[in-house]
Amino acid sequence: MMNALTEDKILNPNSPFEHEVQWIFWELWHHEGRRARHGASMMGPDYTHWHGLYEVAKHYYMKFLPAVIKVAARKSEEMKSKYEQKIEELLNQEEHLWIKGLSEEEINVLKSAYKNRYDE
Repeated sequence: MMNALTEDKILNPNSPFEHEVQWIFWELWHHEGRRARHGASMMGPDYTHWHGLYEVAKHYYMKFLPAVIKVAARKSEEMKSKYEQKIEELLNQEEHLWIKGLSEEEINVLKSAYKNRYDE
């Protein structure tokens, strides 16, 4: 996403902290991401998950992606639309579907599995 923003001349590669999205990206990699990587290498599940990947996911979906649209909108309405579409396509990939919640079918499968497992 950052490379695409740079290629579209929305971000200036010579000004790495000019826009909020650049700060958020830096924190994702150098702060939350580092904690997750360090937690994994030291076999520390709290740092791998809660202090690492949980924070990465929370800030990626709730801060980074909205900041991408915000900075693209500064360039033009066309760029805003382009990045909204890019993000929608990203969120429709299988690995991101969890954020949209469970379908009715998935809920029923889970309920059935719990009923069978716990005899309720």
